[in-house]
Amino acid sequence: MFKSFLSIGCAAAMFTATTANAAFIVEPNGKASANFAAANTASNSTTAGSATLAAPGLTAGVASVFGGEDYTYTYTPAVDGDNTVFSTGAVLNTAAGLNASGLTAGGAGVYNVYLTYPQSSNQNGMPAIYNVDVDGDGIVDLTSSYDQNVADLNTGLGIGLWELVGQITVTDPSQAITLTITTGTTPGWVGVRTAGVMFEPAVPEPASLALLGLGGLAMLRRR
Repeated sequence: MFKSFLSIGCAAAMFTATTANAAFIVEPNGKASANFAAANTASNSTTAGSATLAAPGLTAGVASVFGGEDYTYTYTPAVDGDNTVFSTGAVLNTAAGLNASGLTAGGAGVYNVYLTYPQSSNQNGMPAIYNVDVDGDGIVDLTSSYDQNVADLNTGLGIGLWELVGQITVTDPSQAITLTITTGTTPGWVGVRTAGVMFEPAVPEPASLALLGLGGLAMLRRR
């Protein structure tokens, strides 16, 4: 029995050792920009993008955008390869207690969806609403809203760093995940600011890890 559990532990260690540390980031003017679209013409904000954005993995100095509406970010796990490397447990946002999982994307499972936008106090279309549709059926699988008018970086839980929109479950990695940003009211010139969205596999819950261990034990017994 001890030998069996030792073998399972070794197998788990091998699985962890062969796992690459990565995530997929989409930026309006940088990484995977082809996966970003705006229904209306958006304006670049170079100063805001370079001065207040410090989200790990974000391209330094790349401009955020504002003034448009219905910003759309897309990600297909089976198609879009990871484009950013993180060490396991890397800090994404200290104030919010967010850390990278360091797991390889591309398959089915639970994914964390993160967003980042620059420090600001002049958005006039608040709140900014983030809707995530996992399988293209038009049904919102995840929704969250943010008041982006937070001028103080200390009280804003790390504005300019990664913030967690939430988690979504992917059953078919060949289908696109679509995150759409809209406004809660009719926006004026500065409706919503956006600088990037990141998709990363979530750390499995203990129950999932237990199932993995049982699966390994079953394989050993068959042998």
